[in-house]
Amino acid sequence: MLGERDYVMRLVKQLAEFIARALIQASSQKSDEALATLRAACGQSLGMEYEVLSMLDAKSAVELLGEPARVLAFIQLVEAMGDVDSRTGESLRASTRYQHALELAAALGTPANEVATRLRTKLSR
Repeated sequence: MLGERDYVMRLVKQLAEFIARALIQASSQKSDEALATLRAACGQSLGMEYEVLSMLDAKSAVELLGEPARVLAFIQLVEAMGDVDSRTGESLRASTRYQHALELAAALGTPANEVATRLRTKLSR
């Protein structure tokens, strides 16, 4: 159990660092770099390329990622990409990413309820 907890904590810390870096880049009008940072985070943290995961429907992506912690991490990356798009005026693309993240949360179910609530709020803006 401790090994799994350590893995999750490492994953959360690593993602937080990538997301913070990307949001700083987006604030500096470097949205392409910010999105590249988040795509790299997906490969480094989850061991799967963002482009592959983003082409799958939500249910297939959840099945491929397997563990709820990995799915939640992917949801956070997609949401962060939406945040980058939102900060740079790409509201349609941001909404599309938020919707994708919400679909992933719905496919995951109960572990993502809090995330789903946050995403619905972002979509209603």
